[in-house]
Amino acid sequence: MIEIDRSSDDPIHIQLVRRLRFLIVNGHYRAGQLLPSTRKLAEQLDISFHTVRKAYSALEQEGYAEAHGGRGYQVSDYEPEKKSVSMERGASLVRALLQQLIGLGLEESDVEYLIQEQMSLLEIEDYPYKIVTAGSFKEGGQQCAFQLASLLQKDIAPTTIKELAKHADADFVLVPFQEVRGVLASAPNADIVGIQTELDADALGQVSRLLERETLGIVTRYADAIGPLTSDLRAQTRFSGQVLAVSVDDGDEHVVPLLRQCDMILYTEAAERQVQKLIPSTLRHYPLKIRVADSSIERLREHIPA
Repeated sequence: MIEIDRSSDDPIHIQLVRRLRFLIVNGHYRAGQLLPSTRKLAEQLDISFHTVRKAYSALEQEGYAEAHGGRGYQVSDYEPEKKSVSMERGASLVRALLQQLIGLGLEESDVEYLIQEQMSLLEIEDYPYKIVTAGSFKEGGQQCAFQLASLLQKDIAPTTIKELAKHADADFVLVPFQEVRGVLASAPNADIVGIQTELDADALGQVSRLLERETLGIVTRYADAIGPLTSDLRAQTRFSGQVLAVSVDDGDEHVVPLLRQCDMILYTEAAERQVQKLIPSTLRHYPLKIRVADSSIERLREHIPA
């Protein structure tokens, strides 16, 4: 899937950027999906992990990926260039390539044959099964996908229940048990596997100690996580005090006013980088992690073919 030409004049990290960019644009790596770890890809290609990190950093600068501390690089919801700009850049690349091919003494028919041949070889070698994790909200699907991709050593695409229809080609769809019946129609050809998701025990323990007169703050990356997380926290801890929540998807300007009103702050992993720099040292704060239960992980290992 990823090959390095060690005889090429192009640096290895540049070759890697080109190939990964192609795999992202072509849909092999989808928005929200975790790229292979730097060390894993370095071992696979027999190159330095510093080279892989350099390539990932370049992809981040181009808007194709974003770094998540402790978890690696995730494919971004990138905005493609305008068609006119892409066509102009493409024409320049094709012109330079044609000059090289003609310089090799190839005839026009030879060039056409090579182009057609290489176009037919662009089929991506993929895993035999497509696995999707669908959450009731975006961050839920993403965090579970990150965890399972690492533990099961498989590519797992995150999505939401509402957007599951976009993955009609999925072979396995992993959803919380309470969502199984509702997604049967959205993925009629997939094997629907129920999983048990849970909130981090440390965060639940801290919330359960809050007094009714205290205020809990929740900071998420996306707004659709606020309602489900608030409901789950109340149900599992019986906290009846005030809950205030904001998302940082459109910026963090609302975080500081929230911090001033709260006795404790919980933040999701996707919001961690933006929130931690704003939290005063005197305010209690804890990460709010969403995980797949160990019992479900063992069940998935038995259910999904290697």
